[in-house]
Amino acid sequence: MSDLESLTPEMFATVANITGERITYIPQGQAALLPKAHVTYGDEIVDIGAGQAVQQDIVVSVSKLALPWMPRSADRVRVGQLPGVTFYPATPREDSSGRDWVFDLKVVR
Repeated sequence: MSDLESLTPEMFATVANITGERITYIPQGQAALLPKAHVTYGDEIVDIGAGQAVQQDIVVSVSKLALPWMPRSADRVRVGQLPGVTFYPATPREDSSGRDWVFDLKVVR
């Protein structure tokens, strides 16, 4: 019988599957994956030379069980809240627990 600690990654992945938002993750040269992830939408103010502008800031947290490799900038991501917009993962990193990948989304231009 497994102990609670060894089951923790599966428990967190199950919670993400219940509460998360479906994303489309397309690894370069491979078929699309449809994991559930926690997506945080926000705004940030950026300098544009003569002034400032508001830019959307999107951060994704996805289980390593659903996405077993570190996200790459050559991969593509789509989120349900912004249909028709394709993003790439930027600044990929592990969360503090080491169970999830966390990355920013930047628009593919």
